[in-house]
Amino acid sequence: MSVTLASVADALIEFILSLLRDPEAAAEFEEDPDGMLASRGLSSVSHADVCSVAPVLVERHDVIPSPKPTPAPTPDHHTPDNPVVREIKNITNQFTSIDDRDTIIDQSVNQNIWAEGDVNQVFDNEANVASGDGSMAAGDDIAIDKTQDNSTTINAGGDANVGNDTDVTDIDDSYNEDTDASTTTDNSTDVSLDGSANDSSTNVDVNDSLNDTTTETNDVDTTVNSDAVFDSTDTVIVDDSSADDTF
Repeated sequence: MSVTLASVADALIEFILSLLRDPEAAAEFEEDPDGMLASRGLSSVSHADVCSVAPVLVERHDVIPSPKPTPAPTPDHHTPDNPVVREIKNITNQFTSIDDRDTIIDQSVNQNIWAEGDVNQVFDNEANVASGDGSMAAGDDIAIDKTQDNSTTINAGGDANVGNDTDVTDIDDSYNEDTDASTTTDNSTDVSLDGSANDSSTNVDVNDSLNDTTTETNDVDTTVNSDAVFDSTDTVIVDDSSADDTF
């Protein structure tokens, strides 16, 4: 996008006027002049551009010489000012902007009359002045209609409420109660088992060792023919044979 010289000049004039009108803008420019020029798109202006718009600024009715020009700052030998910045500061230090809207009407008559006799003059000076924002001037009666129409046309598909206090109740529920009267009974039994719960054992109470002891008793009748002599006092044992009485 190309920028014409006229648009650059207009932008530069408006920028310098903003510095004259707004002390805060002037302080910002004093703090960072190059950054402020870049933010306004004026980083490419030259010293000659500023000098060319200076007469235009001075001829404006709202730009007057500053009653107490600001002293020029002490030059910094380490970082000299940009020529563009230096020229703009010279303008803002020497001039200021005013917003004076006074209206002065002078209807006096200044004249020199040379006459050999009497002179009669009749002066009837009238002035119609319209001064200030929104003022009007007319040579005769003027009718002013100050009717103000604040009506509003609203096209709505349904009811429209305008200019009234209305309480709107927003109900998120239908007020239908859903009651669950069912009863849940838990008859389950929780059992903690260390094993598999399979029982294949049989418990038997035994009073004995289950070892069988058998005693067999055999009655044997034995006939023993024995010749025995027992030492018995006054007892005589003899054979069963017939007694031998012969000694």
